[in-house]
Amino acid sequence: MQSSSRSAAIAAELRDDILRGQYRSGERLPSERDLAERYGVHRGAIREAMKRLEQLGIARTGPGGARVAPIHEASLDVVQHLIDLEDPPDPNVVDQVIEVLGGLFSNAARLCAERATDEQRVEIHRILARAKGELPADERAAVIEELGDLFVEASGNMVLKLVRRGVRTDFMEKMTSRRPELLTPFSPTELHFKELAIAIDLQNGPAAAEAVHQIILEIRRHAIDSIINERKRLQIERPSS
Repeated sequence: MQSSSRSAAIAAELRDDILRGQYRSGERLPSERDLAERYGVHRGAIREAMKRLEQLGIARTGPGGARVAPIHEASLDVVQHLIDLEDPPDPNVVDQVIEVLGGLFSNAARLCAERATDEQRVEIHRILARAKGELPADERAAVIEELGDLFVEASGNMVLKLVRRGVRTDFMEKMTSRRPELLTPFSPTELHFKELAIAIDLQNGPAAAEAVHQIILEIRRHAIDSIINERKRLQIERPSS
């Protein structure tokens, strides 16, 4: 157990070094012997650490040792590690995550408007009524997640459900728990929620997708502005600390 935890710690350190660009794509990582000496462990622990990097898709082991793999070939699990790499996180990474989840959310809303049952439409209106009210940032994020889950369920698309599960990360939860000020005060325009409710009633898929797209744009703008402002504030404070 101790060896496994040590391997995990070594893998995490090497993973972060790779994600920070200290090792470039295609570059050879230090040898097992060099890493074993650096960390004071047996080479078996290093091999286990390398397996973890391979499973994440950011390293490949072959003749001559391990090399860094292109980041775009990594598994989706790497997204959360990219977000956790900095605090506050890299705004570009967060923006790209919201962009992808937003596209998924919009498509699910379109299919939902066209395919939802009467019972599901009633539930959607109930959730929308909560979303329009005054809520703390973490509760509002939870409501939007709940709405997204219902959209995906109502779509009846099995592949969409699998994709939703595959790309979903808990970065919003981590951001609101560690730095709630990054998402407050966030209040999407009530007009977009009204347009979404009307589109659901009229079974107008394109209109539902556009309403969700506008909501996601507001989320992106607020989240990124908040992160950038927080990073600037920390830069100002650090020299005097």
